[in-house]
Amino acid sequence: MKLIKIYCLISFLLLISCIGHKTDGRYITTHNNSTNSIYCFYTKKELNSIDSIPNMGKESIPKEDDFSYIIVPFWEEYIKTCDNQKIRYYIIKKDSVDKYGWKEIFKKNIYNKKYLFTIKDLDSLNWTITYDGNLRSPKFPYEKLRKCL
Repeated sequence: MKLIKIYCLISFLLLISCIGHKTDGRYITTHNNSTNSIYCFYTKKELNSIDSIPNMGKESIPKEDDFSYIIVPFWEEYIKTCDNQKIRYYIIKKDSVDKYGWKEIFKKNIYNKKYLFTIKDLDSLNWTITYDGNLRSPKFPYEKLRKCL
């Protein structure tokens, strides 16, 4: 009987923990086709406007055709809280992070590629970003994507 109670309690806790982690099923995939390892991340504001440095993780995306998934539970709600209702998506070479460090990168707004995305923009890209290291020729299916270099 005691074993059944423990089993029920564990099952209940697992069920509750799974409920809190629902997502809308969409995620950003980044393909790194450049010859450099990169970090990629998103923010609600410009880098130099952020009060504290977010946790960037310790893993960079290795060079040439590796990818990363970025998942937010509910993208529409998240993007509504972003400046101008656009997510800022940054790509920074690992070499730059090694040279300057995260604090300096955020303070001086250093990045290799920056995109501004709405949900519509991400939908049109099928939530996939391909980085080839070339600042002048992004590989996107349409020309209206707003990008800042």
